[in-house]
Amino acid sequence: MRIIWSLTLTLWISHQCFGSGFQKSSFNRHELHHCRQEAQSLFYHAYDNYLRLAYPDDELYPIRCRGRTRNVENDADLDRNDVMGNYSATLVDSLTTLAIMGDKDRFKKAIDLIRTDLEPEFKINATVQVFETTIRILGGLLSAHLYATDPAKRVFLGREYDGILLHRAHRLADRLLPAYLTKTGLPLPRINLATEYRNVPPGFLQENNAAAMASPMLEFTLLSYLTHDDKYRQVTKYAFDKIWSLRSEIDLVPMSFSPHTEMANNFYTGIGASIDSFYEYALKGAILFQDDELWNVWELSYNALRKHSRGDWFFSNVELMSGHEILPWIDSLSAFFPGLQVLAGDVPDAQKKHLMFLKLWNTYGGIPERWEFDPREFENNEQELNASYVPLPWYPLRPEFVETTYFLYRATRDAFYLQVARSILQDLKNYFMTDCGFAGLQDVMTGQFQDRMETFVLSETLKYLYLTFDVDNELHKDGSNVIFSTEAHPLWLKAADFKRYKSSSFFEDTRYRDHLLRVQQRDASLKSSNINRFFHDISNLLLYRARYPDRNSTLNRKGISTGTCPIMRSANDSFQFLHSDVIRHCERLFEIDYRYASNLRKPSKLIDRVPIELESSFYHIWGSQTSPLPKCQLPPTTDSFDVIFRVGWSNSKTPPNSQLSGVYGPIKDSITIESLIGVRLQVEALIPGAIDLHGEVVDADYLAYLWELNSPAALGFPNPGQDFKNSASNDPRRPIYRVSILNGIQLAHNATVWINSTLDTSPSALGMNHNGMLMLDKVPVVNALFKSMF
Repeated sequence: MRIIWSLTLTLWISHQCFGSGFQKSSFNRHELHHCRQEAQSLFYHAYDNYLRLAYPDDELYPIRCRGRTRNVENDADLDRNDVMGNYSATLVDSLTTLAIMGDKDRFKKAIDLIRTDLEPEFKINATVQVFETTIRILGGLLSAHLYATDPAKRVFLGREYDGILLHRAHRLADRLLPAYLTKTGLPLPRINLATEYRNVPPGFLQENNAAAMASPMLEFTLLSYLTHDDKYRQVTKYAFDKIWSLRSEIDLVPMSFSPHTEMANNFYTGIGASIDSFYEYALKGAILFQDDELWNVWELSYNALRKHSRGDWFFSNVELMSGHEILPWIDSLSAFFPGLQVLAGDVPDAQKKHLMFLKLWNTYGGIPERWEFDPREFENNEQELNASYVPLPWYPLRPEFVETTYFLYRATRDAFYLQVARSILQDLKNYFMTDCGFAGLQDVMTGQFQDRMETFVLSETLKYLYLTFDVDNELHKDGSNVIFSTEAHPLWLKAADFKRYKSSSFFEDTRYRDHLLRVQQRDASLKSSNINRFFHDISNLLLYRARYPDRNSTLNRKGISTGTCPIMRSANDSFQFLHSDVIRHCERLFEIDYRYASNLRKPSKLIDRVPIELESSFYHIWGSQTSPLPKCQLPPTTDSFDVIFRVGWSNSKTPPNSQLSGVYGPIKDSITIESLIGVRLQVEALIPGAIDLHGEVVDADYLAYLWELNSPAALGFPNPGQDFKNSASNDPRRPIYRVSILNGIQLAHNATVWINSTLDTSPSALGMNHNGMLMLDKVPVVNALFKSMF
């Protein structure tokens, strides 16, 4: 029967097709092939023009159509010089895109150019950023080497290949590794490829971010596996471990450090710029190297982010010690994180976080570098107010949103993500394409273009688009431990690689052996001296963080009304088996549009642009067939706050991070925790007539029933005989509390949190009533119960 239905669908689509053999947004194999070919042609447009107009320079000016290289007149132009070392960066970074496309001819020609033109020893008088050079150049060389030597790959070169890419990677690594020769073992941010640190201004070396310090561990460790020289792994893994050791007591990692003193330079953290690759490589390194220690780092760090940083639609920037939300913005680099959640298995939350970036793309036609969800107030004029929402307004064609879209499609096979990818592909073709490449936006509000095409446009953005539509790509049939680097270079190791490394690895370089010995001795000395290298102690306090809904937001979006999805009727009612789960189950699909309506203000040139998810050609095929106007979940109007429980309030000795580890997705029934130590609860204050976090109206009779379960004396009423109705008449908005989120995990409407231990020493704000309910400020938390009472 399934085969008959499939044949019927194919015949129907073929009948409806035009031109290329498909109906737009049908996403049958004909359209997927067409989109794949379009992505490939866009890549060739940029790549071939780079070779013709810019090579051997590092980049191509997409508007001026000539080479772009270092700013030799101004060493302080770090934005330009950090990523361009006169090593033909675009060529090297594009190698694996050619390999993924199976273009063996261009792949071989690119390797020949590297062999003849690239400085063999990388002895180049250029001060570059260690991190960017590692992920773009070192990673590109290593990944291309794996392709060239793997008989299972279409670009396998066999005896034609002499190992030149691994040799060059080896030489480059030797030029970069001296950055780690500091007294702390943490790397300096920049190095001169020819002279190390001679003539490098000291100001260029004072601060480095967590991602840049920790992340080279992955590429350097892979190099050790391939060359058997273990110095690369040990030196860079030490720095990764050091960064993790400098986390706060609630497992949050600062974004920036001094490589000279290892002191943190900031008091907040998040998931975006400066920290992103730390989390990425903890998980991907665990997979690639089968490393349990890295897996433990990922689990602990993700649990901390989920507990303290995760909200409904994005991860917030939070204070390191308390987890308080600060700095009310998200940046474009954080769009990668839902893809990482997919790799970890947390697909439902990844789908929600992806929606936030979809709404930003719908609004601005790109993802601005920074967008504020709670902007500062301006009193002068409308233009100033609009500018406050996008304080960093450029979009340089970054790949992170495309990357996440790709991973979500591979995980769900939902056509919704094909629709997103196809729309981005068309935007690249219609808006960002120039005569010789692709130009990003300098300002998403004005539409001003920037004359720059960074290497990641070819290495990542176009690669992920191509892979989204190339459903039969060899990578999608590979059951090994292949992962994508943060620059989208595929990396893998085979069983024979592990075996050879285990039997043949060595560490003979005395310069780096002595270095590791010195930093380890320094660590031991600091530990014995009880020197606190990280900020200050956390006091045992009960911490509240208000989470007030945006009650002033208005629905000023065309076609959206409260409580109703802006859905068009489908013209294809006979094919009800065609549906997108994201579109069909749309209860929260438009909540972002409502909640942040005042912040998501379209530039005038995009005011009539149809949202990607509502494009008629897509919605007519993939929209819900069960109801022409399904209802959206109402946005909440209740107040909520966070409560953090510190050590010393329970008789349990369970470590805080052992609870709920590895639990993904909403808790639908009940869950038991050993104690309240280290637990963070988001508590919702239920009042009659309010909309709760589940989109339901709080019923007054339901609240009355809950109050009647509690004795007036325990609740702190002045008159013990006073009943709920009398108290409600005096204070009609007196709330009942309910836990809605536990350590970042959402609870279903009727879920219960069972607590094994009792409160023995607790602040006066805490208590337990005779029904076993947790009490906060004499108000019962109706779904947080102590098992000892039952």
